[in-house]
Amino acid sequence: MKNRLTVCASHLITLPSAPRGPVREAIATAREAVREFDPELVVFFGTDHRRAFRSVVPTFAVVLSATAQGDVAGPVGAYDVPSAQGRALIADLVAHDFDIATAFDAALDHAFGHTTRDLLGSISAKPVLPIFLNCASPPHASFRRAASLGRRVGEFFATQRVLYVGSGGLAHDLPGFREPETGEVLTEAERQAWIRSVNERARSEGTIRSLARTWDDAFLSGVGGTSWEWLDSIGDDLVSRAGNGAAECLTWTAAWAAGGRALTTLAHEFDTNGRAVAMS
Repeated sequence: MKNRLTVCASHLITLPSAPRGPVREAIATAREAVREFDPELVVFFGTDHRRAFRSVVPTFAVVLSATAQGDVAGPVGAYDVPSAQGRALIADLVAHDFDIATAFDAALDHAFGHTTRDLLGSISAKPVLPIFLNCASPPHASFRRAASLGRRVGEFFATQRVLYVGSGGLAHDLPGFREPETGEVLTEAERQAWIRSVNERARSEGTIRSLARTWDDAFLSGVGGTSWEWLDSIGDDLVSRAGNGAAECLTWTAAWAAGGRALTTLAHEFDTNGRAVAMS
């Protein structure tokens, strides 16, 4: 297992407006661990906020070429995607009964960009193979299925020095994502205006969910071990317990299973949103 390192982190935690607490400090600790590990490949399990995948939203997709959208003060430019390895992984996943999609020229948003920059310094510093998991447009995969995907990816790359990354979560609710995906193409300005209007309506109607940290604690306990017993119960009543944003933790689950080891929580903060950094 010395050729595997797993880091899972919430995104948007290094923005100037983000809280300056333990989670921000923990991402610096993780960045140093990544520097010392010096991976030859980064396999990044990430999601999308209905920007890159709209007219077609696959459950899982391996991305063979990608750029960064630069949204929310994120990075811009092209990822160094090892497309030949990506194609080989797709073939292996199909052979193992995963109905995996292939994505070309994906314009990935901050769900990938911020954490890549936080851990590597830039999105092109290392070869990065993005694996998309749908977390924003229900129905999404179960936590057990995300773990099964991650485990197979880990088996495929078993002989390489790989950093596995999962980015998203933890418990949080996004009123703008309660309405079904329509596939409509909006400019970023139109999109932000629409989200503001939905959020304002939710506040005026008193439908902002108040969440407890109990789901965060249960999830971090799950990835803090190696048993899979918790995977079925963690998704029960997910939206009411943890908000619709908690589905982003499917990315953590896949990365945890790919690495094959228990994660140690470096920091966890909970107010209206759950934020954490964990690694193994």
